[in-house]
Amino acid sequence: MSAVFRPGENEPLFCIGEFPVRLITLLVALHSTAMVTVSLLLATGQHAGWLDALTYSSTEVARGQIWRMVTYAFVTGPSIWFLLEMLMLYYFGREVENGLGWRRFALLYTGLILLGPLLLQAFGYAGIPQTFSGAQEVNFAVFAAFVAMHPGAQFFFGLAARWVFVGLLAISSLQRLADHQPAQVLVLIASSIMAVFLMRRAGFEEPMFGYSFRWSLPGLRRPHPRFSVIHGGISRTSVQSPSIRKEVPVDPEQEMDRLLDKIGREGIGSLSTEERASLEQARQAILLRSGGSSN
Repeated sequence: MSAVFRPGENEPLFCIGEFPVRLITLLVALHSTAMVTVSLLLATGQHAGWLDALTYSSTEVARGQIWRMVTYAFVTGPSIWFLLEMLMLYYFGREVENGLGWRRFALLYTGLILLGPLLLQAFGYAGIPQTFSGAQEVNFAVFAAFVAMHPGAQFFFGLAARWVFVGLLAISSLQRLADHQPAQVLVLIASSIMAVFLMRRAGFEEPMFGYSFRWSLPGLRRPHPRFSVIHGGISRTSVQSPSIRKEVPVDPEQEMDRLLDKIGREGIGSLSTEERASLEQARQAILLRSGGSSN
């Protein structure tokens, strides 16, 4: 097998033969390898010292064992839920990585891993020691990031992604409350909010629930976007003044392909009034062009 490295954020990290390996592939492989290792340690009875040294503990972190703030995410036992979690991480994480590029996706995932321990450490300093293992909250936040990109994507029974997200967040929070884990409810909600916020900052601004809130306080101006969304990722762009910004002609075939692609992903109900008008204009332009060429 050969490994060919390719530069660029929106390309695979490398290829093994004809198989492209992306960052999300490595993350799923790392979680799976860690699960197998934990299972073997549990089976051989050699797990006490090793697993305890890797699990997050606010008391031990306060004593200087800061590696626990990362290693806890890879301490999990075997279960059917772990398999489903990895399938969801790969499916949704692949879309998020494609949208952000692998570097920004790596920063997002690292930040999500660190957020939980930072919040739980505050409980520890307040006299409420916390222990924690597994990356369920982190991987759920990746799903939240996907929903921020495609809130109208159709799921089972025709439900939009936004409502699936709300339902899963509610049932997961209730489950943790029933298990007397209020701190983990905070981690779950904070991780999801962080993921959605960072996707908004990256340029994905489609309203989560069909509308958006904007503050209009005196003296408060909305900052210019730092990134612009492009197919397969985002890139930095220069900000032009509205007075000198020029309208770029849109090719009708490209516009129709873009809108048809959105309909295929999220359904025709996801199109706004402007997008429906653009679709009709593109259709008319293609018909005129086709008729002119035939003459």
